[in-house]
Amino acid sequence: MRTFIAIFSIATFIAALLVAFVGIKKESIKIGLLYSATGTMSTNEKPLGDILRAAAREINRSGGLLNRELEIIEFDGKSDSKEFKKGAKELIDKGVVAIFGCWTSASRKEVKEIVESANSILFYPVQYEGFESSPNIVYLGLSANQQVNPTIDFIKSNFGNNIYLVGSDYIYPKATNFYINELSKLTDLHVVGEKYFTLGSSDFKDLFEDIKSKKPDAIINTLNGDSNIEFFKKLQEFNITSDIVPVISLSVDEASLLEISKHVQNSATLGHYATWGYFKGINDGQNKFTTDAMFSMYLGIELFKQAVLKSKEITSAEILKNIKRTSVNISDNIFYVDPINQHVHRKVFIGKINNQNQFDIVWQSKYIINPQPYPPFKEIDFWENGINEIYKSFGNSWEGKGDTK
Repeated sequence: MRTFIAIFSIATFIAALLVAFVGIKKESIKIGLLYSATGTMSTNEKPLGDILRAAAREINRSGGLLNRELEIIEFDGKSDSKEFKKGAKELIDKGVVAIFGCWTSASRKEVKEIVESANSILFYPVQYEGFESSPNIVYLGLSANQQVNPTIDFIKSNFGNNIYLVGSDYIYPKATNFYINELSKLTDLHVVGEKYFTLGSSDFKDLFEDIKSKKPDAIINTLNGDSNIEFFKKLQEFNITSDIVPVISLSVDEASLLEISKHVQNSATLGHYATWGYFKGINDGQNKFTTDAMFSMYLGIELFKQAVLKSKEITSAEILKNIKRTSVNISDNIFYVDPINQHVHRKVFIGKINNQNQFDIVWQSKYIINPQPYPPFKEIDFWENGINEIYKSFGNSWEGKGDTK
């Protein structure tokens, strides 16, 4: 009897220990949200924060990752690239294993320096100019070759070989058009005009007189922000409709199109185009994304999730090791991280603006397009020298004359 009581007591004690152990909540997995909650970029960046928070809640409701909850630590970069640099340092000091965010190229360049020195990781959710590859950044949006090459092929197949380049005066348009000009030297593509305007500019009179005189077959538009309102307004005033000279935009998404529609008639934008890796009209099964950048943020957390589940310990170094070749399937579309340059292989879509101020998808790549941040028809040094010249032209500042990309 005594033996039975002793065994029972030991068993009860062990069971109590197990209950106590299981009841202990494991330490959370900390991730950083580095974005502009205030300032000129807040309208663009706040929705990305909403997506990250919603995705984290979804993961936590399903049990977290490796039985640990995701905890988001936020930092407001205040639309200032130097604040983003400060924020990256602070988030890493607080123990985040990965940072999600940045919009402008200027902010990404500042954060790149920090995550590389700390061997941390940045998930960057915006399409960009290319000519960069970091072992500590996962580039979720389209690189220049993924966005520009299909755009040019579409123009040549449907409209002609003569293009006019219009952009805002900062790094993304200048670098993108630098790439387009180099492509034109290899093909029968002709750049017949190229003009840049400070952000918020509304003085486009000389531009449209030049466009009319040079008669391009299409315009590639890399204007950003409020300038697009005046651009499309003046386009209509000069009677340049989409059937005369179509505009293919690389920065106008559903959110910016909605803003443009508040100020100009639909006939001003009707029939023009944009190129992205995602449009709202795509059946993604999620019904919560409005723009390519929002979808890319969700894609980032899904890739992070897969890398964590393959990791033996939850550290930045371990996640970086396992992010290479990580893939996810979202509504029968495969997205995977290139093991060399850590850009994402993605499909590309071209949308045409309809009379409801939405995009109808008129073209999509048959297969996923490989990212080439350094296009192989020139040496890496050539591209890096070119981007450095652009950098110098802005007074050795990635901010340029007001970088909003």
